[in-house]
Amino acid sequence: AYAGIPLTHRGLAHGVRFITGHLATEGSLELDWDGLADSETTLVVYMGLTNLATICRRLIEHGLSPDTPAAAINQGTRPDQRTVHARLSDLAATVEKADLSGATLMVIGKVTSLADELRWFNPADALDDGGETGSGD
Repeated sequence: AYAGIPLTHRGLAHGVRFITGHLATEGSLELDWDGLADSETTLVVYMGLTNLATICRRLIEHGLSPDTPAAAINQGTRPDQRTVHARLSDLAATVEKADLSGATLMVIGKVTSLADELRWFNPADALDDGGETGSGD
């Protein structure tokens, strides 16, 4: 929500799936790629920064369009939140170029195209209220 991206939206996505993109042990990332490559569903990937190139490649291999809109939200809801947008085929390279690290959530699907229209939170505004950001630290 802080990035202006709904999880579902009439005419864009009728469902949402949440997955982890990180393995607890070494091995390959074995997911239901056919099921995840659904253009009518929003895919949210937690802990997927390290495996982002593989995730994007596998989704495309299993039928999701390389042109699918996608976003990476770094440090979500914090004053230093950064969001980058790209096509699915370019997401990993765009994230690498933006030098994102740490807590990053990926959202893949048509709903990410609404971000400019629905984004209401400006991280800079959080610092303009006298100094307190409400981070709870």
